Amino acid sequence: MKLIVLTGDENCGKTKSLNRLAEIIQGNGVKCHHKDQLGDPKNNDWEYGFTIQNSGRETRLAVSTWGDYWWTLDECCKKFHDYDVVVCACNLRFMHGKTHKPFEDAMKYDSLATVVMKSCETDKDRQDAANDQCSDYIFGLIRHLGII
Repeated sequence: MKLIVLTGDENCGKTKSLNRLAEIIQGNGVKCHHKDQLGDPKNNDWEYGFTIQNSGRETRLAVSTWGDYWWTLDECCKKFHDYDVVVCACNLRFMHGKTHKPFEDAMKYDSLATVVMKSCETDKDRQDAANDQCSDYIFGLIRHLGII
């Protein structure tokens, strides 16, 4: 499995960026075979499963926006261990954790995991553009890796 982890502080736009990424993937003709809501519905956290046909090869890609608990990264990796690519969120505060170390757990699944840092945009008028830029960057990374 190839693992891409979007990390950043609370309320910096990780969920919005990954939901937007799912829209971009679908907008590129990729079939979403499941979309499940996670956690509290007001937080708009979703889990998406995609099947990509590329040069006669099938690739399975999961996108999970839920990353506000220390255990969600490991659970996501366990759930999608048989997928080719997993894109998920993980709150930045867990990078410095002394008790729980989700990034170390993630290395069991992909020792070369890609971590994308999401910074907070304090200007409310620019937040949507910053989230779009982040989702575009991750989509570009997915394309660069030859997944789409």
